[in-house]
Amino acid sequence: MKENTGYPHIDKPWMKYYDEELAKKEDPKVNLTQYLKDKTVGLGSKIESSYYGKEKTYDEFWNQVDNASKVLNDFGVKKYDRIMYLVPNIPESGELWLGATQLGVVSDFIDPRPDSMDLNANAKKVLELIKYEKANHIIALDKCYTAMLKPIENELKDLGINKIITLSASDSMNILSKINYLTDVLAYNGLRNEREREDALRQIKWYKALLKKVQEMKNDEKMYKEAVESSPLEVVKYSDLLRDIKYSTFESVYEPNLINYIGHTSGTSGARPKPIALTNENQISSTEQLFKAKANFNVGDNVLHVLPFFSPLGSDNNFILNLASGAVNIDIPEFEINEFGYLIKKYKPNVVLGTPSWLASLPKNKYLDKLDLSCITRIIYGGDSLTREDEEALNNWLTKHGSKATVEKGHGMSEYCGCGSYAQREYNYYESIGIPLPNTIYSIVNPDVDDHLEPVKFKDGEERICGELVVSSDAVTCGKLDDNIIVPHYDLDGKSYIRTRDLVEMDRDGVFYFNSRKDRSFTRFDGYKIKPYEIEKELEKSPLIKYCRIVPYYDEKKRGLMPKAHIVLEDNVIDNYDLKTITEEIVNNQIIGNSSMSSRQIPAKVKYREKLPLTANSKVNFNALINEGIDGTEVSVNVEETNLAVGTIDIVLPKEEEKTLKLKR
Repeated sequence: MKENTGYPHIDKPWMKYYDEELAKKEDPKVNLTQYLKDKTVGLGSKIESSYYGKEKTYDEFWNQVDNASKVLNDFGVKKYDRIMYLVPNIPESGELWLGATQLGVVSDFIDPRPDSMDLNANAKKVLELIKYEKANHIIALDKCYTAMLKPIENELKDLGINKIITLSASDSMNILSKINYLTDVLAYNGLRNEREREDALRQIKWYKALLKKVQEMKNDEKMYKEAVESSPLEVVKYSDLLRDIKYSTFESVYEPNLINYIGHTSGTSGARPKPIALTNENQISSTEQLFKAKANFNVGDNVLHVLPFFSPLGSDNNFILNLASGAVNIDIPEFEINEFGYLIKKYKPNVVLGTPSWLASLPKNKYLDKLDLSCITRIIYGGDSLTREDEEALNNWLTKHGSKATVEKGHGMSEYCGCGSYAQREYNYYESIGIPLPNTIYSIVNPDVDDHLEPVKFKDGEERICGELVVSSDAVTCGKLDDNIIVPHYDLDGKSYIRTRDLVEMDRDGVFYFNSRKDRSFTRFDGYKIKPYEIEKELEKSPLIKYCRIVPYYDEKKRGLMPKAHIVLEDNVIDNYDLKTITEEIVNNQIIGNSSMSSRQIPAKVKYREKLPLTANSKVNFNALINEGIDGTEVSVNVEETNLAVGTIDIVLPKEEEKTLKLKR
């Protein structure tokens, strides 16, 4: 019998939950596309996807993937080339990625959301990414082309990018699915005006919403046509290229440790999102570990495909795992967070995968009050944590609505394909993040030592140990992109680990519990990572601001965390400006007009104060700032946004300040 050392990375107490012989099974040595084809042998007639009601079988899907390989080969895309994608969750996105993978081509997915009202700022961000990540080709949704690429076409030409492939969200729609899409528009409009649904004018309002959407689509089409006609580049539709491949061929490529995908972290890192390069082996390892842990889905399960391709959590755990399981991808390109319940009512999914705030909102959603949810067999969250109270409420709500599912959760990072530990069955405890996947090692180190890993061990009588989580796995990125080190690796007893900056606890059974982030970062309601120091640094560059500190608060309307700014203004600023003008100037100059910032970093609440509270050691008392909550004295910055776009901004003063401003005027 093996003697325990007390060190998690050596003892691996979590392995008692797994079949160790199965865990030792080697992963296939093929490219990701071939791996998924092999996984779905015999499922040709099964449904692979549903897009606004239009279904596609696995045979049809793999035929489309091969067609994508032919198109890209004919287009001049070569082994090792990099394609940058600005695309949402439409069928062509995954088909092109797996088609590119067969050719030994790298697919680089970036956030397709124009996150600022300043089109030039959006375009500049994209240009910086193209240069830094050395993309050779671009594939973009037509809307993204006109909004984010049109302003930089001459710069693209200078970089040697002379052609752009565009996609339309309607390319894979038939008449019925277009009707379904417009029906969703009407339903969403009804949800936004819930109190007015019984109003006699309801039908008129819905009709106006329909006309507005049809007009928007016409305007988008007109803008795209005009943009193409005036373009110095060759802009071609993917649907047109598909018509010319009758006699085209391609050769499938596999090369060990070849990068096939570049994703990006959910928050920013300095002036740009952090690129995460993953190989075929990384992604196959991640998927195989989920199968070994029996965390895969069932053949034929309907799975909402809502998490984005640019996030490894979305590409690996909400697309690759769906395919490998033989499940049905229900592609959702765009939705508002408050419409998540509508998606569940409409599509009746068997598996729901989302952020904690999306799931926590469900028991409070009147739209689902009387709905039978026995269809839901798995409900999973990742990216952040739920409180025990919210998790219990969600479990009780599922039972009340006929579902036998209990909430499952995972912990992970983009750096290792989105999921590294999982909580299910007998190790699914409240407030835990579960146990490491079978071929993943979680260990705990001293968080105060930065230059090397100093492991923490159990002492006699100690039931839990705590410290910083470090991870080793075949799913972990190599951490490099070209000559740039993106994710440093550290050696511990002959294995390579990465630091997570997560402070965690582990019990003697190998079950882990998340405590906090070392850098004070937190996740917004929509899964976007907020790093307070990045916002503080930029806001403090304003000549109006002396000090700024960002903390999270719980937003009742969005049902999740949002950033709140505590600001101390420079002397005499308030004598020369009113708070609305000050807030507008700060938001516009420091965030919207700043190409290194995202509009998703705009603080939703701003508290102007004379000084910041301090601890006994004269450090900023962040607990005091967080515990203040929302008291009605804050300026509100309301941003209209969906999972794809940012719209208008409305700055609302607290009532007392509004009265004062009116008197001044």
